[in-house]
Amino acid sequence: MIEFRDNFIHLASKDYSLIFEIKNYYFEDPFYSKEANKKYVIQRYFGPKIELDDMKPSKTILPPRGSCNDYNKDYLISSTFGIGNNNEPSIIILNSDNSYTNRFFFWSAKKVNNPDIKGPHTRKIFETLDIVELDEESNIELHHYYSLCEDSNIFICKKEIINKGKDDIQIRRIMSLEFPILSHNLKISTYDGEWLKERYRHDLTIYNGVFINQSLIGTSSHKHNPFIEITDLNTNLIYFFNLIYSGNHKEMVEVNPLSHSSVFIGINDFAFDYTLKQNESFMTPESIFSVAKNENEVIYENHKFILNHIVNPLFAYKDRPILFNSWEGSVFNINENNLLEMADLCKDAGIELFVIDDGWFKNRVNEYKAIGDWEVDPIKFPLGLSATAEKIRQKGLKFGFWVEPENISPDSDLFRLHPEYALISNKRHPLEKRHQYSIDMTNPNVVNHLFNCLSKLFDEIHPDYVKWDYNRFITDMYSISGVKAGEFFYKYINGTYDLLDRLTNKYPDILFEGCSSGGGRFDLGLTYFMPQHWGSDNSNSFSRIKISTGTFIGYPISTFGAHVSKDICDENPISSLEDRFNINAFGAFGYEFDIREFNQSDLDIIKSQNEYYKRHRHLIQYGELKMIINNFDDPRYSSFEVINNDKSEAILFVSEISIKSPKRSWRFIDLDADATYCVEVRKQANIDEIDNCLRSGKDLMEIGLDLGKLSNTKDCNYYPNGIFSRLIYIRKV
Repeated sequence: MIEFRDNFIHLASKDYSLIFEIKNYYFEDPFYSKEANKKYVIQRYFGPKIELDDMKPSKTILPPRGSCNDYNKDYLISSTFGIGNNNEPSIIILNSDNSYTNRFFFWSAKKVNNPDIKGPHTRKIFETLDIVELDEESNIELHHYYSLCEDSNIFICKKEIINKGKDDIQIRRIMSLEFPILSHNLKISTYDGEWLKERYRHDLTIYNGVFINQSLIGTSSHKHNPFIEITDLNTNLIYFFNLIYSGNHKEMVEVNPLSHSSVFIGINDFAFDYTLKQNESFMTPESIFSVAKNENEVIYENHKFILNHIVNPLFAYKDRPILFNSWEGSVFNINENNLLEMADLCKDAGIELFVIDDGWFKNRVNEYKAIGDWEVDPIKFPLGLSATAEKIRQKGLKFGFWVEPENISPDSDLFRLHPEYALISNKRHPLEKRHQYSIDMTNPNVVNHLFNCLSKLFDEIHPDYVKWDYNRFITDMYSISGVKAGEFFYKYINGTYDLLDRLTNKYPDILFEGCSSGGGRFDLGLTYFMPQHWGSDNSNSFSRIKISTGTFIGYPISTFGAHVSKDICDENPISSLEDRFNINAFGAFGYEFDIREFNQSDLDIIKSQNEYYKRHRHLIQYGELKMIINNFDDPRYSSFEVINNDKSEAILFVSEISIKSPKRSWRFIDLDADATYCVEVRKQANIDEIDNCLRSGKDLMEIGLDLGKLSNTKDCNYYPNGIFSRLIYIRKV
């Protein structure tokens, strides 16, 4: 709901209020009398829902007379250089008069239809507020769009600059959101890492200065995810933010210990310089933000919003199939015979989707060549890949395959025919990563070529699933198409969005899974087109506990690709096959190894795991996740549950991270205290079967379950240093 009253504007979500106040701009010196009637906008309140009747006009914050500390300390929603608030600006413009001075004053505010946005955006917006500010001297309009969804406590913000002047201007910074927090005692939680260690939570308490979380390589990156949390240590409220964008992002927090804090979310201004000619406009990607009383409220709001308003509605609550990926079983040495051998074993084990990874296209015999040549290898598949796909479907399996369209090998037919498709400057040798270059997604000819060759491939093979990989980052930002350097990164990711938009509209039934050397592009921009992402190239149980824990705070379980693999990682010990399943069952689940190497006993275990997963799949993928023991807070354990809406069933995941972890009782949360539940511990090949029992919801929450030491398993001698875990399913009786 959006409400206007006097000088206040109220945006009310289900449980929270965002209130703006329009104030008079104060000038003490009569020299500035021209500005005496100007008004500006502040964020007056954000928190638990209140009524406008409770709001009174705020006093103007007057600067000390004659002091060089005479800056505006109010809670602005758009700081600029020249406004006199001595704050990091959310907008930096090089004006036609060769100055960076801009003073945007309030012009109008009204409800509008949500304006179109290029690229991914929030689906099913309910109401949108347009606050318009104007810099009269430069004749530049600044629009702040704040939107609401009927079923969510998430707020959406984007900004638009329109150049109404006669001369060009250059946008040097334009953040999607400037958000004041009326505190200077903050804990910032970011989700950082590197390849094989994505989205580990890191906490920093900040009392003064500027903190930056960002990416500089053209993607959202393994290094710093755009999702951040900020806890006000005075109130313990948790503010959380994300950006619906997959390119260079920047999250900045400035804390003034004598005033307030400001949060900035948006496109990174690194190497950003966007020209606007007369009557041209620039729209930022959308930022989302909200506030919560605790971590589980953060999880709930993020998961519900992403499933209802970001993920393609055709896949939002659709059960994801159990898949098998061929990579670890065959690497590049694939042919129809070995694939069909694996497919037979997959079908017997209860797997539903067979995926051929890298190596199916012509001349792709190693990682040195052929990226870009998206045609089936006639040597490996003399009858075509479509014939192999049909044989796999006849076994009762769905079929999918791997591509990496946004890169190109120097040793490829495509590069030999079109070297201009690569990001290569005429004046310097390009930097190779993984023996490949980036392909030029700023060039419409490249986007059209990729759309045509991938469409031909999809029409021939009719895949049920496509794994879309991206195995390097941008180092040579040069395009033969002549795109301006300061606009390169923005136009590059929009080229990718354009390709994905065309393909997903033409092939709406294909399940796309994003991948970027694992989880290097796990963001809301790609999630708009791809309902799930490969979580990490590291499936080791110790790493996966942290990767999944960090991911689930900001992203739904169904968006997180998780496979049981060989559990190999140089720095961590391995866990049993049963424990690997317990850990990776929470996600878009699958397997990735040479299934032909497994003995019958292990194949029987896998079959049993898949039977269990299918019985509880919808609850696992779409139940409400509640974190009980966050492994980043207590590294000895990890525990969380998924529960359905009416609290009639739930699954609890519990684990000891070390054989030295002390025994403890395992509790559920948020059950129906008066109900009786049947408790079923999952049957595992490595533990003695535990009989079902009946317990009240109150007992399960207050007393919990005594499962003994989880490390007391039959295979503990084989995996003495692994992670030890259980899955406990409960249902009302």
